[in-house]
Amino acid sequence: MKILRTLTLVIIVLLIGGGAGYYFYTNAPKPVVTEKSVIVPQVPYIEVEIASQSIPVYTRGRVTAAKVHKVASSVSALVVNVSDSLVKGAFVNKGDILVELDESHIILDIAQQQATLDQVKLKLEEVEANARVAKRQTGKNASEYARFVPQLRYANSQVAAAQAALDYAYKQLEETKIRAPIDGKVIESYVHQGDLLQASAPVAVIYSMNQAEIRLPINDQQLDIIGFKDQLSSEQGPRFTPEVKLGSYQDDGEWTGYIVRKDGERGQNQLMYVVAQVNADSMINASGKSLLPGSFVEAEIKGRVIDDLRILPREVLQPGNIIWLLDDDNRLHSQEVAVIYRGRDQVYIDTLLPKGTRVVSGGFHRLAEGTRVIPISQSSNKNN
Repeated sequence: MKILRTLTLVIIVLLIGGGAGYYFYTNAPKPVVTEKSVIVPQVPYIEVEIASQSIPVYTRGRVTAAKVHKVASSVSALVVNVSDSLVKGAFVNKGDILVELDESHIILDIAQQQATLDQVKLKLEEVEANARVAKRQTGKNASEYARFVPQLRYANSQVAAAQAALDYAYKQLEETKIRAPIDGKVIESYVHQGDLLQASAPVAVIYSMNQAEIRLPINDQQLDIIGFKDQLSSEQGPRFTPEVKLGSYQDDGEWTGYIVRKDGERGQNQLMYVVAQVNADSMINASGKSLLPGSFVEAEIKGRVIDDLRILPREVLQPGNIIWLLDDDNRLHSQEVAVIYRGRDQVYIDTLLPKGTRVVSGGFHRLAEGTRVIPISQSSNKNN
């Protein structure tokens, strides 16, 4: 009886456990199945443009005056007057008297030289008279000395020397007034009234305001791109002078000049230097600002025109001269290109990419060969 009761209890427990298990199985929550979508990356692109244009070359340089005159004294004398214009920063005109020197000792020298000239002229007349007498009294076989030939030659030489000395004294008198050799600005003045100047002593430094020059460093590749040659023969046609735009760091002013020559040797940095020249009509820009010597300017050199250039923003070029292209199926492909020149904002390539070729211009960290992407068009690249 006891065994039957235990067996019944076990069966009841099993039935209750089985029923509970069935209940939980049939009423268990079903798993939620979600589909994971594949995100197609979006990449910006620009289209290749083909143009015939010059490649701008950028460089920097310091402005100097094309003509700088170091004025010096030609005579030794006391300074008796100094012009009010002979001060640093003042403008002077060609021919203006800058300094007046004491001329008394030169006037005395002129008088002495005049006396010497009169003396040797008198001696010349005496010798000429003796020569005329000798010519009548001597025969054909007489010596030159007997005919007063060397005496006459010497007397004439004495007159010529005395005349040259007198002319030189008058020239020295003129040079006691030291004049401005050009129209320009005084940048240095070395004399004051009462100074005793020696011959060749410096008086002032004046630079011309009519023309400026700027030495611009460029490398061999840039020199080839602008296509400048120092001299061309008449058979090669007219000389090519590349245009230069000069900009100031202090404002938006701009001046225009031309490359006129290049240095005959390399600098210490192994770069070549070309010289840009700004003429009088371009020394003042549209805003009325003058191009002053000593200014540091940025230059944009416009060289020869190159045909069929492919022009792209500089950032599209990846290490190894690689660019990423989009095919008709919007898949990515990398391509190595031949670079002519890397400009400040653009890169110029020689690889024959058809016009309209789509070049990826951003998101390079996500790119992989053959990846399908969603292209996003950017505005067309603007040429320099």
